[in-house]
Amino acid sequence: MATPSNCSRPTDHCWLRQKAWKDTCAVPCWEQVNFRSPVILAANTTYIAAYYASNGRYATDNSGLTNGHSAGPLSVPASDTVGGNGVYTYSTGFPNQSWHNSDYYVDVAFTPTTSAPARLTLSFDPSSPSIAASTAGDTVVATIIAAWSDGTPFTGNLGFGPPFYNDAGTFAISGNKLIIDPAGPGVSARGATMRNVTITATQ
Repeated sequence: MATPSNCSRPTDHCWLRQKAWKDTCAVPCWEQVNFRSPVILAANTTYIAAYYASNGRYATDNSGLTNGHSAGPLSVPASDTVGGNGVYTYSTGFPNQSWHNSDYYVDVAFTPTTSAPARLTLSFDPSSPSIAASTAGDTVVATIIAAWSDGTPFTGNLGFGPPFYNDAGTFAISGNKLIIDPAGPGVSARGATMRNVTITATQ
């Protein structure tokens, strides 16, 4: 934001910092200041947004940043929690001083990125288990691993579905384990064959 007394100049120096960074941008009175290209922000990172007012005048409210503020995914920390917020400098360098937790009314225009929807994937451990013909019912064949691509824990249900279902009752699911169904036909008569099951996961 620029104050009315600083509106006669066509450009100002604008800062948005995680590390030292500066750009030159147009400054209309009391309106939005745009960088030449958008700045990509990293999550959980503190940035400082500021402008250089060569006429030395600016809008301010003492104690405006005594408390923290939040708007959507962005938050402004309380001044005392970060060693001083509402920073400024009386030079063309990067602002690094604070006074009475003052708010200088420098805001940011923020557009969240659109993330792809999370995907649910299924895998098995071991991925291709080998089952001896003598394996008894209730034996664990593999662990079923259901995972969301964004890291969200899977809390839904596992089951059987088409086309193979539970191989005509040969297998069952106990928790996240694929087991030989103790009430099924077993595997003793199916030696040297490949058995297939289709696992479904719903949440």
